[in-house]
Amino acid sequence: MQNFNAHYHKLFHQLFGGMDEKTLDQIFEIGSKKELETGAYLFHQGEKENVLYIVLSGRLRAILEDDKGTRILGDIGEGEPVGEFALFTGEPRMASVLAIRKSVVLEFTQEEYLALVAANPSLATSLTQFVINRLRRNIFQKNQSTPPKNIALINLQPDFDLSPWTVDMEKYFRESHIPVQVYDFESQAEHADQAFFDSLEQHEGINILVCSETHPEWSHQCMVYADLVILATGFQEDSRLHPIEKELKLYSKNILNKKIYLLLLHEEDAPFPKGTHRWLDSRNVNLHIHVRQNNLRDIRRFCRIITNNAIGLVLGGGGAKGYAHLGVVKALEERGVEIDFLGGTSAGAIYGISMSFADFDFKKIEEVTQLAVKSKLTSNDMTMPSVSFLSGKKIRRFAQNMYRDYDLEDIWVQSYCVSTNFSRASAKIHERGLIWKQVMASIAIPGVFPPVVIDHYLHVDGAVMDNLPIEPMYRYPVSKIIAVSLSGLPDRKVNYEETPSGWALFWDKLRGKKRFKIPGISSLIINSLTLNSLQKQEVTKSKVSHYFELNLKGVGFMDDKKWKQILDKGYKQTQEYLDSLPDEEQFWIKKSKKD
Repeated sequence: MQNFNAHYHKLFHQLFGGMDEKTLDQIFEIGSKKELETGAYLFHQGEKENVLYIVLSGRLRAILEDDKGTRILGDIGEGEPVGEFALFTGEPRMASVLAIRKSVVLEFTQEEYLALVAANPSLATSLTQFVINRLRRNIFQKNQSTPPKNIALINLQPDFDLSPWTVDMEKYFRESHIPVQVYDFESQAEHADQAFFDSLEQHEGINILVCSETHPEWSHQCMVYADLVILATGFQEDSRLHPIEKELKLYSKNILNKKIYLLLLHEEDAPFPKGTHRWLDSRNVNLHIHVRQNNLRDIRRFCRIITNNAIGLVLGGGGAKGYAHLGVVKALEERGVEIDFLGGTSAGAIYGISMSFADFDFKKIEEVTQLAVKSKLTSNDMTMPSVSFLSGKKIRRFAQNMYRDYDLEDIWVQSYCVSTNFSRASAKIHERGLIWKQVMASIAIPGVFPPVVIDHYLHVDGAVMDNLPIEPMYRYPVSKIIAVSLSGLPDRKVNYEETPSGWALFWDKLRGKKRFKIPGISSLIINSLTLNSLQKQEVTKSKVSHYFELNLKGVGFMDDKKWKQILDKGYKQTQEYLDSLPDEEQFWIKKSKKD
């Protein structure tokens, strides 16, 4: 019993901050424990009940039920409050909450909560701060949840030896001071009962439950108690559905379903993956992760992902200013900031995905960049301006030669880009399909390049709808998001009362007086198309861990010749930005100390 109390005390310390043991004991004495079996509802949407709950163990799920059906809002793990809004506002429950595995909660009526706060006012402050932080998170992070405690690991090929990869994973967790316990049927054959699975809650760190098709009953129990399911397989193995996947009904639609990650294992120095879609076409998985043997960067990425501690990078559009993104990532890499997920729009798409495609090898990246500049991809490409001024053939051929027939899902670091579905007037997030085609859609500036046809829809530049695609990044298990903008919303006044005529501008330029400061036609068109997107950017930029705008004044939209200077500006400004951060925000330094 003493171990149970110590565990619960630790949870409450995390929620309410430093408290003495007497206060913690008082919380437990006033609250009432309530046990929930898998599938049992804690409360239903629309109910009127001024009760607060705190999860002591297990995992709950919030769901919204409306005319469109049932939507999963997110999971709630141990140490988190549930139902606080109804307690504070007296309004009906906004969603239903049920247990997705056996769980225990501590229940407080409004009277009990007020009595606690009266005796300990700091409780209200701590709980309010927690709720505010969760509100900020949930604005976009609809799928973000408490890190998993119990992970079911399924080896799709029982004869495939996972140890060359798992040894490095265990080492990473050990060095990060995250305890990991591994259990399989053979080690727990005499204790694989209800008491064993219930005891997992009291173990520190992560419990990995190894499932096997030779022991279906054990595997079913593991699935009941798991927060996350990882399917592990050699990338070159048979990709057809395996008996254990069917036996455990992994892909059936159910509100109790657990998240599923597909771990694709590669040999050391394996060639670039190709044909990843064969693993994904018949499986409904939340993520797929490529990991190479003895590649510690891949191992670290995988471990951050499964503990909801990944790092996402979002890159904005801006034409030739996008060369600065290369300098940004170079500076981040030198500081030890490793990117686990990458997303971008327009210039952010082509430069960002080119970096992840090159596996962040900056020698390769600069060679390709230099070749692209020498190729003058926008020169001598004029066409009959019925749809666009440029045909886009030169840049398309270059993209096809570079990305060949690889798909987005083949890239080592999972990446996405955003275009605008012109036919449906909506943003389109590209995570799968031919890299060159998805990137071409993201950079298809209306009027400059022709639209790109994907799935019988016309797609144009993503900057029209979302010039800095932060929101899609929240679908991944990230704890830190770094967003880099190449353009904000400037406040620029002009020095004239009436817009000068074309002749006035011509004579002004001819005489070299520069009396009129006015954007050129291409700048007016492009910036006008992205005004709404830039406004959205202003709203969303406060929702990331690190946001900074690069000062690229004087860089034109098509200043390709200045690519080295632009890259250098991005590199230096990122260094300055990182140096200016307070110690507590320099998460990469804290991580290296733990290592």
